[in-house]
Amino acid sequence: MESSVKKFPHLTTLEVTKEVENPEPVTGTVTGEIPHWLNGSWFRNGPGILHFKQESVKHWFDGMALLRKFHFENGVVTYTSRLLHGDSMQKNTAAGCVVVSELYTSANKNGIFRRLKSFLSLPELTDNCLINFLPLGGHLCAITESNFTRNIDPVTLKTREKVDLAKHLPISLMSSHPLVDADGSVFTFSTSVAGTTRTRYNLIKILPCQADVPLEEVLKRAVVVGSIDSKWFLSPSYYHSFAMSQNFAIFIEMPMKMNIPKMAIAHLRHISYSECIDWRPEIKTRIHLVDKRTGKRFPAVFETDPLVVYHYINAFEEDGHVVLDMCCYKGQGFYEKFLVENLEEGPQNYRSKFGSDDKIVRATRFILPLTEDTSLCDKENLVRLSYTNCAAKVVKFGEIFCSGELLVSGTENPTINNKYLGRKYKYFYSSGGLSLPPGEMLTKIDVEKKRRIHTWKEKGCWTSEALFLQRPGAVSEDDGLLISSVTCEEGNPFILILNAMTFEQIARVHFDTNIPPDIHGIFIPGA
Repeated sequence: MESSVKKFPHLTTLEVTKEVENPEPVTGTVTGEIPHWLNGSWFRNGPGILHFKQESVKHWFDGMALLRKFHFENGVVTYTSRLLHGDSMQKNTAAGCVVVSELYTSANKNGIFRRLKSFLSLPELTDNCLINFLPLGGHLCAITESNFTRNIDPVTLKTREKVDLAKHLPISLMSSHPLVDADGSVFTFSTSVAGTTRTRYNLIKILPCQADVPLEEVLKRAVVVGSIDSKWFLSPSYYHSFAMSQNFAIFIEMPMKMNIPKMAIAHLRHISYSECIDWRPEIKTRIHLVDKRTGKRFPAVFETDPLVVYHYINAFEEDGHVVLDMCCYKGQGFYEKFLVENLEEGPQNYRSKFGSDDKIVRATRFILPLTEDTSLCDKENLVRLSYTNCAAKVVKFGEIFCSGELLVSGTENPTINNKYLGRKYKYFYSSGGLSLPPGEMLTKIDVEKKRRIHTWKEKGCWTSEALFLQRPGAVSEDDGLLISSVTCEEGNPFILILNAMTFEQIARVHFDTNIPPDIHGIFIPGA
C-alpha cells in the first residue's frame, strides 16, 4: 500500500473515534506579531468525520460537520471546535453507518427511511450543515444546501435548535453562499419545488436586525424579492452560489439538472442524490439578472456555452454593463476531485485524472450589456468597454449570447476585499486548484493584468479558503491581511497571516491539536 504521505491524509483520515473536538479553547503559539487591530472570531465549517464503525462516506463533502472558531483578541489566538450534533450525525454514529443520505452517499439499506408525503415532494433532507454559516441578526446558523439549518451558540459552538426554513420561506434547496449587502441585508437564492407547479429560483432578502431579536422574528422579516421560473419543469439547475452587483443579483441556470422525481424516491432505490443530477453539455448556460430593489427580471436572458460554476469572484456595473467574474469548469470536475476514492489516489494518478482540459478551473470574465433592445443585428458586438475581449450578440429576440475571456487558470475558492463586493475591483485571492485539490497554494491575482502577481506555497502544506481583512484607515484595495488555516501532512497546523499587498509573512500561529481542512466560513469582528 502507498504511504499515506503520498496520498492526501489531511483530507481522508477523519474517523469517528479520532479526536477532532476541542470544546475548551486551545491557545496558539505566535511567531511574529499579530496586528493590534485584529480582533474578532473567524468561524469555519467543514467535515469532521468521514469514517464510521461499519462504513465510510463516499465524498469529502458528505462528512459530518465540524464547527470551528479561531478567536483573535489582543494578539492572542484561540481555537475551539465541536461536532454539529444534528439528527443526521447522531443517527449515523449510533448506527455505525450512513442512515441519512448525503449528496454522494446514499443511506444504508438497513437505515431508517421516512415515507414520502407525496410522489413529487422531496423527502426530508439532511441537517448535516457542514458548508457555511448564515448570519441572521444576532444569530449564527450553520447551513448546507437543504432547507434545514442549525442555530449555533457563537461562544461555545454548541448545537442549538433545528430550523426548517421551508416553514418561513419558499425553500426546498438553498445556496450555501449568502451575500451581505452594504446596508447589512443578507441575500440568498432558493429553489422551491411545489407539487405540480413550475419550479422557481427565488431571490430572498433578510433584513438587518438587532442582536436581541428572536430568530423566529428575524425570519418573519425575510422577503422574496423576486423569482425566476426554471426553464425545466421538474429538473431545476443545481447551483452552489450566486453573484451580486450594485443593483442586480446574478443567477446562472446551468445545464446541470436535478431530477426532482428521481430525487424524491432516491432513498427507496438506494441511489445517491448525485446520481439524480444530469450534466447536459448540449444545452447552453443561461444567465439571469434580478433587480435587488424591485425583484423585476432584466428583460433579456444571457446565454453562453455550457459550463459549471460553483464560486463567483465578483460582479460590478460599468457604463451600462454588468461585469461578471467567476470560476468556471467545462464539466463536473470540481466535485469529482473530492470523492474519497480519488483522494486516496497518489498525487501522480490524481494529476493525470484531473489535469485534463475539461476538469481545469478557469477564472473567466463575462460582460452583460444592459440593453433592452434585442432586435439588433446579431453581427454587432454589444460590449462597449475598451479593456476587454468579451463579446455579446443578439441571437434572437430576448436572448443575447455572450463569449467570455480568460483571466487566469487554476484558481478556486476566490476571496476579495468584501468592501469591494459589487464594485469595480482589481484583486482576488485563491487557494489554487489547477489539478490537485484546492488548497495547494495561496495566490493573488490582478484581474486587470490577468495574471498571478504573488504566490505562497510550502511543501506538505494545504491552505484553506483565505480571509481578507482590510486594515483600518486603508486607502488601497489590497491594504490588509490575508489569513488562512493551514493543514500540514507532517507537523502541527497553523494560522498563516500575510501582508495582502506583498505576501510577506506577518505571523504564524501554531496549534498543538488536530485541525482538519474546512470548506467555508465567516468572520465576525469585535471581541
